[in-house]
Amino acid sequence: MKDKLQLLRSMMFVPGHNEKLIDSASRSTADALIFDLEDSVQPETNKLLAREVITRRSKDKQFDRFQKFVRLNEIETEFFLQDVLKVTHGNIDGFLLSKTNTKEDVQYLDNLLTSIELERGLEKNTFSIIPILESALSIVNINEIAISSERIIALGFGSEDYVSDIQGVRDFETNVSISFPRKLVPIVARAHKLEAIDAAYIHVHDLEGLERHLETGKILGYGGMWVLHPKQNEKVNQIFSPTDKEYEDSVEFLRLYDEAKKLNKGVAIIEGKFVGPPLITKSKDIIARVELIEKRRKQFES
Repeated sequence: MKDKLQLLRSMMFVPGHNEKLIDSASRSTADALIFDLEDSVQPETNKLLAREVITRRSKDKQFDRFQKFVRLNEIETEFFLQDVLKVTHGNIDGFLLSKTNTKEDVQYLDNLLTSIELERGLEKNTFSIIPILESALSIVNINEIAISSERIIALGFGSEDYVSDIQGVRDFETNVSISFPRKLVPIVARAHKLEAIDAAYIHVHDLEGLERHLETGKILGYGGMWVLHPKQNEKVNQIFSPTDKEYEDSVEFLRLYDEAKKLNKGVAIIEGKFVGPPLITKSKDIIARVELIEKRRKQFES
């Protein structure tokens, strides 16, 4: 089974049928590319082309440094089954399950992927799943969805479809309509040791608004975000990376905690702050994240 500790700060969508944009994406600084078969692939005739392009281009060497996902068409459409059967012949790490509403949605995809892996002699759980929670029903069923498959590595929030589904109003100043689910998704994700992926910021040229969106997402516990344009990647990666001080403090906290344990003390105190188990857990997470970022940097430079 794949390690669920993965670097998914910037997950950038690219239309699966558009080879010009796919070429551009290969030069981006995103952690992961999402080859899209859903919303950005129109008209419907292009969805057939997109399957072929994704299968072929995902094998190109320039994409080896990315984690590669495919956003599938909705499970109830006539496209879904062939989407999965075709693109699993490519070099794909996993799938985004659009409009995941119930645990049965995930389990259906899980079983399908298991059959494909067995038939093709692939390792069990070769393919991972990221459910996209973008409806009222998905939020109601979020905990069941989160534990429905061991393939799940993250939970993602989709704000625009969610607001449409609840017949609300999307207000980018107050974010009232998305406040509850946006807070809930990382809580449930972290409860099950999963990554949490924040909603896209659709005003792609508003970098100040993007930064505010990202700062809120980080405070809420998200570790990454859906990206709609390459110009967003740099800021996304920056905000979802630990600062130098956070890393240095984490190393120091671990050192002091080890010293406290040798003295049979449960906590240490540094700068008036108790350094106990909760802070140590966070410090270990920060250090592990920095190690993944360093590994990513070396991949990008090679």
